[in-house]
This record gives sequence, structure tokens and C-alpha cells, in this order.
Amino acid sequence: MKARAEACEPVRRGRHDIIMGILTVAKHGARKTEMIDKVRLSSAQCAQYLEDLKGAGYISEESGTWKTTEKGLHVVDACKICHNLMNMTRA
Repeated sequence: MKARAEACEPVRRGRHDIIMGILTVAKHGARKTEMIDKVRLSSAQCAQYLEDLKGAGYISEESGTWKTTEKGLHVVDACKICHNLMNMTRA
């Protein structure tokens, strides 16, 4: 029964996972509500992450639609490479 209880516990995500989720959802343009739903964030969380990502130049907003910038796409690609390397080194 212990395994079942562990399966019900919420999984904490790190900032990296949340940022990657936002940048990935916004690759082709997305509204804030779409990001909230797909990345599973509260409105306040989403607003804070969008502000931080916009300040870093990873995402831009035009008429309520958020889109990952070229700089943000490079971040996504670099993170995918790191993720693949980590998976390759697991025994």
C-alpha cells in the first residue's frame, strides 16, 4: 500500500521544468490562459515567470499572445541537449 500512497503525492517541479514548459508552450505563440492550463500554474505564478522570462529576453508579448524569442529557443535547445546527456549517463 505504501507505493500507492507515494503515487498520490504531488510532484514538486523545479524552476527549470516550469521555465521549459512555458518556453515550449509559447514556441508558436500562446495566451496566458493556455500556459496556465498546459504548464499547470496559478495565474500569479504564470505572471511572475512571464515577467522574469520577458526581462531576460526569452519571451515576448504582443496583443496578449506570448511567443518564445530566438534567444529563448536557444535556451530550449541547450536544455534538451543537457537533458539527453544526463539520460545517457544514467546507469
